[in-house]
Amino acid sequence: MIGHRSYFAIIPADVRYDKKLTANAKLLYGEITALANEKGYCWAGDRYFAELYGVSKTTIQSWLKALTDNGYITKELIYREGTKEILNRYIRIVVYPTQENLGTPTQENLRDNNTSFNNTFNKTYKEEVDTSSRKYSDEHFRLASKLQNNLSNDFPKEMKKVDLNKWADVIRLMEDKDHHTVEQIDYVLSWLPSNSFWFGNIRSAKKLRDKFETLKFEIKTEKLKKQEKKKFAREEKLPDRFVNPEPEPTLDPVRQAELEAKLKAYQEQKKGAAT
Repeated sequence: MIGHRSYFAIIPADVRYDKKLTANAKLLYGEITALANEKGYCWAGDRYFAELYGVSKTTIQSWLKALTDNGYITKELIYREGTKEILNRYIRIVVYPTQENLGTPTQENLRDNNTSFNNTFNKTYKEEVDTSSRKYSDEHFRLASKLQNNLSNDFPKEMKKVDLNKWADVIRLMEDKDHHTVEQIDYVLSWLPSNSFWFGNIRSAKKLRDKFETLKFEIKTEKLKKQEKKKFAREEKLPDRFVNPEPEPTLDPVRQAELEAKLKAYQEQKKGAAT
């Protein structure tokens, strides 16, 4: 699961009454405004939204496309230098959508409805977007959220105070500076709940980074123990007489003929006695 953000979502009238948008696309728009209200842009990736709403990434992409095509959001992609790998994606709210998207309510009502919304985002853009120093990617934030959610049931008060942005940046350093891959970090986070000792001791991204090599060694040792246990497991063997049974003995042809003649004479004698 993904942690729920505490910011308010805003769905202005022009979005609510746009018949070209599905209800879920409008709901996604509200989620984007909540995230954008924090930084002035929405940093979340398709996987984040897919896990949040329990749908596929393809479904999320179709909702985003509808919002983009109808002029409600813009998307900016940041690529890793010299590659086609997407490092970050920034989704921004278009605070003055085209008039052709406006639906049933009167234009005056729509203007009134959007006033506070526009003011909120204009202020956010001026104060936060230009000065933002965010370096972590959506994957780093997803991993930070995963660590938080792993611990939420056992340490709820502590996890409510977590700054996921700081955790995501620590995880970025784990990849950029410590050269751990996202896949390795993800694997360790999935393993942690299965180990009662380390699960309770890794309660921050900093602790995860400090102990990551130890955790990798612990996982390796655990795997080796399982392999050794399987290797030396006692196997029940069948007795040799069942595996390699002795062939049945064969009679000499002459002896076989004698036995058959005696059997035939016995049968005829028994038949005559009966009559």
